[in-house]
Amino acid sequence: MTIERLHQEIKFRWNKINSNHKKDFPAAYLDDAINKVTQDYIEIFYSGNNSKEYKFGFEVTQQRIDMLQTLVARDLTTGGMLSYPAVLITTDEYKVDLSSFDPKYRHFLRANVIPLECTSKVIPVTITRLNDLDTKLQDSNTQPSLTWRRCLGSIKNNNIVLYTKNYSIDSVKIEYLREPVKVFSGGYNSLEFLNGDTSAYQALSSTVTSDLPEQYHDLLADMVVQYMSVVLEDSNKFQLQEK
Repeated sequence: MTIERLHQEIKFRWNKINSNHKKDFPAAYLDDAINKVTQDYIEIFYSGNNSKEYKFGFEVTQQRIDMLQTLVARDLTTGGMLSYPAVLITTDEYKVDLSSFDPKYRHFLRANVIPLECTSKVIPVTITRLNDLDTKLQDSNTQPSLTWRRCLGSIKNNNIVLYTKNYSIDSVKIEYLREPVKVFSGGYNSLEFLNGDTSAYQALSSTVTSDLPEQYHDLLADMVVQYMSVVLEDSNKFQLQEK
């Protein structure tokens, strides 16, 4: 949907459930609501955790990456995974700076490394919880291995830390979710622009619609109406709890 159509769908659904009592909202308000709900949408369908209790016509019980497919960062030339340099920290330990990623990093999906000692091998990175890391690094069945194609990783301090053993790497190929664009319906100066951010949306900026998969824009509109009902305290319409 275009941003104009998305606004129209939200207003239509709001008026329908509220018997035409609240017929309009400022464009800036709707843009902010869409941007807020987009963040919730990403977290729900990445993690499978609907902690804010949005009402769907299906159970959110597992990761649904297909509902986030347009946010998967890929190499624009090859369509494959993006490659980023890995910096040696100490023996068999490397880091990759997440803040350097373009487009901006949001969530890890998968990664591979290629050992310099055997460039024909592709080794998948297994992201490991910090509480389990020491044990897995010491266990011969789980520790990094060139022979068994194992590489452990952890995410901390805005870095992916990679652990190898008796092999070297100079980069990592990674697939991740990027940050979504902020929608903008045009015709007004955003608060960020008014507060001095010259790169923020302003009245003359072009319109920007949601870059979530278009087949789920109807779902996004429904979620926005539910969110607005909570913000405006219409809890009798949607018993959605903000947590």
